[in-house]
Amino acid sequence: MIKRKGRKERKTIQKGISNVGAGLKPALLGIFCNTKQGSGDVMVETVKAIIAMSLVGMLSACAAMNRGAGDIRTIDHAVSHVSMVPAIKGEAAQLFVREKVLASESATPRPVVLMVHGGVSPSTLAFDVEHESYSWMNYLARAGFDVFAMDMTGYGKSARPKMDDPCNVGANLQKTLMPNTLKEACKPSYPYQLVNRQSEHDDLDRVIEYIRKLRGVAKVSLLGWSGGGYRTGTYISERPEKVDKLVIFASSNYSRKNPSKPAAVPQTGFPITIQSRELVEKQRWFPFAKCSDQIEPGMADRIWELSKTHDPIGMTWGPGVMRAPTRTYWGWNTEEAKRIKVPTLVMLGEFDELNPSNRELYEDLGTDNKVFVSIACGSHFLVWEKNHGALHEASRQWLMNATFNGARRGEFRMKPGE
Repeated sequence: MIKRKGRKERKTIQKGISNVGAGLKPALLGIFCNTKQGSGDVMVETVKAIIAMSLVGMLSACAAMNRGAGDIRTIDHAVSHVSMVPAIKGEAAQLFVREKVLASESATPRPVVLMVHGGVSPSTLAFDVEHESYSWMNYLARAGFDVFAMDMTGYGKSARPKMDDPCNVGANLQKTLMPNTLKEACKPSYPYQLVNRQSEHDDLDRVIEYIRKLRGVAKVSLLGWSGGGYRTGTYISERPEKVDKLVIFASSNYSRKNPSKPAAVPQTGFPITIQSRELVEKQRWFPFAKCSDQIEPGMADRIWELSKTHDPIGMTWGPGVMRAPTRTYWGWNTEEAKRIKVPTLVMLGEFDELNPSNRELYEDLGTDNKVFVSIACGSHFLVWEKNHGALHEASRQWLMNATFNGARRGEFRMKPGE
């Protein structure tokens, strides 16, 4: 009979696990945890590989890997906010924030990470796809983090000003909505781009302050995908004192030639951009799936079905579209990259041809504690591809220790299964 450990004993065990498990490969754990009695050859080889590990530590690590979603608490927050978006400046608005954390109590404060989505997909579609192991939020929560993800203004369940009028879609995209939503082209009721760098920094800062107060922490680590890389990177270049570590996956909009001075705000134009399933899959995703099994069968269907729950209005327009706000950018150039001094991990799928400048971004970063990881068999949409586990594990290592495979600096390549 195995006795239930007391609190003091559990603390000792947890400390031992953290010491022996830091460099452990997930694949090795998988072999051990899934080995059945009687499979002697596999067990012998596994024991050879893990001989330095304690039995208690290994069993506890297996339990952590095999936890179901029931051990994670999901808490949805509505964060009140006085908006700086020009269309509703000074008005009350809400920002949607999801939190995921282990249900068990922790004797010490958990490290906090805030995940920031890109230009089209809201936070939960980007980071919390509840299908097998695809939820990045779940992976980090099981690793001991208090994980938050936010919807910026114009996305998901956050405020979407001026976005219910199909005439506010860009003129070149209105044809996508004809003839069932629009009979003919029409002028926008709000003839400006909707959000801008400063209003998005304001959204981000409001949520960071909310989390700092909620969890009693001085700093929050940030993780951004695509446009989220732009948002988090430019934010840190201005307000580094609130950020512990940074993880960027496939940042958009980085260029050494970007102008540093703000453009006129708001810029004239249209407040809404849209993407149909055909545009995403045939132009931005599938052409970059160059490995034979890069995308799980049926995964694209699953993502689009989930998209319907995040944008029910957009799904009634034309063939069904995902709406996003148009944005006015500036900066995110060499000057700003050099101002980033926090430990920074930059990751990019090896087939991501949408954002080739990420290597330049890595080179330009002002911190000495920086790593670039190229991930094999990965596109810009690696979060929804079979090798998504590489993203999860690399980010876990970085957010925990500011190292990747024990290194504080350098360039690496991760193969499938690593």
